[in-house]
Amino acid sequence: MLNPKLLARLRSFRQELYDDLGLRQDSLFELVDAVLSTPERRTLVRLSLCACFRRRWPSACDALADGTLDVAGLRALFQATLPVLAPGDRPLWVVDGTHWPRPAAATSPARTWEHRPLPGKPQQGVVPAWAYQWLVQVPETDGSWVLPLDVQRRGPTAGTPTQVAIRQIAQARTGQPAAAPRPVVALDSAYDVAQLAQAHLDADLVVRLAKNRVFRRAPGLYTGRGRPHKHGRRFKLRDARTYGRPDRSASLAHPVYGTVTVDAWTNLHAAAAAAASFTVVRVQVEHLPRHDRPAPLWLAWIGGPLPDDLHQVWRWYLGRFTVEHAFRFAKTSLGWTTIRPRHPAAADRWTWLLAAVFWQLWLARPLVADQRLPWERPLPAARLTPGRVQRAFGGLLVTLGTPARAPQPRGKSPGRRPGQAGGPRQRFAVVRRPPAKRTRRHRTRRRSPRAA
Repeated sequence: MLNPKLLARLRSFRQELYDDLGLRQDSLFELVDAVLSTPERRTLVRLSLCACFRRRWPSACDALADGTLDVAGLRALFQATLPVLAPGDRPLWVVDGTHWPRPAAATSPARTWEHRPLPGKPQQGVVPAWAYQWLVQVPETDGSWVLPLDVQRRGPTAGTPTQVAIRQIAQARTGQPAAAPRPVVALDSAYDVAQLAQAHLDADLVVRLAKNRVFRRAPGLYTGRGRPHKHGRRFKLRDARTYGRPDRSASLAHPVYGTVTVDAWTNLHAAAAAAASFTVVRVQVEHLPRHDRPAPLWLAWIGGPLPDDLHQVWRWYLGRFTVEHAFRFAKTSLGWTTIRPRHPAAADRWTWLLAAVFWQLWLARPLVADQRLPWERPLPAARLTPGRVQRAFGGLLVTLGTPARAPQPRGKSPGRRPGQAGGPRQRFAVVRRPPAKRTRRHRTRRRSPRAA
């Protein structure tokens, strides 16, 4: 027997999702059900052949091309559905970006050059794509689940990834009640630690640092002569002679990594932001699985004081890798990048619909049974992965029902007039992002006075 409270919660979420859809409301909602009940990724036309999509196949294309949805309403719905944490726990948020490759879409605007990893050597390549940045909450530290809170397309004029991340975090915190616990946000090294420290966000940030970074300590006492110094001694991550004695240290024995040593140096800052201080944390493990002693992991802690358990900092950062599994699941199983919309606005609508798919899978996890393949190990209901929940969601739809209305018969479209041709579509070039501005220091050469 299904839990009636959990079933009612999922029904309520689906009804509110349906209410947040505007034009082409029924077609958009049935597209979501088609994704949930399909065991593998499919094109848009194939999704229109699912039993839960009761319209004809042109309705699927028109839903993404001409449909509308309330983005603010979806953000509020996602925030209201967040799981309740245990007393003393803090939510873990992750900000990360991925891209939607569109190399041959010459008629699609707002494409930019994006990096993507490739097999073999070299592993870095560029491809015309639409870049998206996701803000998600990781509900479990050792699972593969993410709960999207916001997603934005980083177009040619959207700014840097750091600027987009600051807007996403600030907007998500604004939509939460005042009594909500302060989140911890994990970010990769692609985000500028100086800009994040200057933003003064209502959250604690854990940012990975590149190993070639150089920071400054606080200046010493003012001697009373000359201009006061802005920076103190240098702190080079590659030079152990500049470290000095750490302000805090902790060590423990880990069953996988061996001895894990964490050192923290407080009150450091970047040269471009002397007033925005943060803490640099070094994590050194004895060994990785099937590897020798690795290089240390450098992290920056921005925000409030460090936690009492210093090892919690790198545990929070390890939760960032969960979003990479979510990106792969969205592309290979849900078919996020399988469809081929022409306009980026249609891609934005499709992306928000897939964000709602993640939420429905999460709410349906305690309601479905494990449907595993012969070579997979059985899992309890509390440990089901998003893929296994998707396999069983089709049978749950029979019990849930749908708030979408039944299709109504329409008249036949007149189509084009005789002799009328559509003509070639407009072509758009791939936009190259402007390089980041760098301040150059011009050295003035001291000239000697001429001889008399």
